[in-house]
Amino acid sequence: MVESKPISTTSDDAPAAPPPTSFLGYLMSFGPGIVIALSWVGTGDLVDNSVAGGNYGYALLWVLPLSLVFRFLFVNSLAKYPLYNVQRDSSIVRGFARTHPVFGWLMLISFVLYTHLLLAFSLSGVGVALHGLFGGLPTFWWSVIGAVSVFAVTFRGAYRVLEGTFKVVLAVMVAAFVVGVVMVGVNWPELVRGFAFELPPQSGLFDSSLVASSLVLATLGSMANLFYPQFLREKGWVTPAYRRVQQYDLLFGSVVVLFLGVCVWALGAEVLSTGEGVDEASDIAGALGTAIGPIGSHLFYLGLLGAAWTTVAGSLFALSKMSVEALHTVRPGRRERVGDDPRRDVFYKVVVVWGLAAIVWSSPAAPGFVVLVVISHVLTSPFLLIIVVGLIAMLNKRRIMGDNVNTWKENLALVVVALLVSAAAVQGFAEVLGF
Repeated sequence: MVESKPISTTSDDAPAAPPPTSFLGYLMSFGPGIVIALSWVGTGDLVDNSVAGGNYGYALLWVLPLSLVFRFLFVNSLAKYPLYNVQRDSSIVRGFARTHPVFGWLMLISFVLYTHLLLAFSLSGVGVALHGLFGGLPTFWWSVIGAVSVFAVTFRGAYRVLEGTFKVVLAVMVAAFVVGVVMVGVNWPELVRGFAFELPPQSGLFDSSLVASSLVLATLGSMANLFYPQFLREKGWVTPAYRRVQQYDLLFGSVVVLFLGVCVWALGAEVLSTGEGVDEASDIAGALGTAIGPIGSHLFYLGLLGAAWTTVAGSLFALSKMSVEALHTVRPGRRERVGDDPRRDVFYKVVVVWGLAAIVWSSPAAPGFVVLVVISHVLTSPFLLIIVVGLIAMLNKRRIMGDNVNTWKENLALVVVALLVSAAAVQGFAEVLGF
């Protein structure tokens, strides 16, 4: 007996648009890929890429495209669950719980912890950017203002507002970084040589192997990879009919990440390779200001603001809803009382507040911004390993995926991702412990 397919709807209870059939239709329908791209291109990517470019020129550039290839394969595998699972379940969190009940608890704990950890340095980035643009108030109070603006957008959990806002921010970020790169110029032969696999000697605060490890973890996205299936659910893309547009959507988002990453890297390589290294975000802005005038500092801070704010808003939006989903998998009775919409559970609002409480890490007594970025990416690696192991198990169970279980090629890609993250985590922890 063939099961009937559910009607695809968005989180706002409006019918999802049918799959596009033309090139323009594909472009107009893109959304989850843009939201996930700007959730990925946060302060971590911007500062890590600037640190790598400033301290090592183009020598570590090979890490960026290599990691993005595996990220695409990884996240594309994650997207299979809401589209193909035989349970007709759009929540990948429930899929993990079906693989083994212990995953429900692991996901709940991981989501709650990661929400606070991610926002700890992302909110700091918002404050640094606003202070650099407008001055006046101390950085901490600018972070508070940024947190309030994120609260206003995410508290009600409306995806359409989030997607529309992110499209505007993307346009601003692209314009800012393109103008910066054009004004600075690019050494194209050196950029091409940057795709050679080399680890140069240490320059500045961080060893090159630690920077490379942090770049791998930042680019693979850690727990942020799980956001994409959530955004597909919010968009209403929850049947196999949306597979092709989903893949193009994710490819577009990956290209956005690569483009912005290379732009930031080029800015760092061209204006920060002075031999003095990069220790603070202000070093980047100051060098750009010296190289191309006051507009350079403003371009950097504008890009930083877009990266930091979208990371906070997108991550908080997704993690709060996924935390509720995880709670419902370990406490099914709660879901029966409040319904399927995570926004109706008070725990959604609790997680939003818990995440924004990370504003305390923006206080003057907290560690520096760049230190928080690099070390936080290393410390989140165990969360990503949990996801990879669970995903491999889930996508190979016929009772969950039916005839759409993973092929050997898809499994091989996930195994390589797991090995990369494991190697980066071991190296990163070793460097941090000796830091």
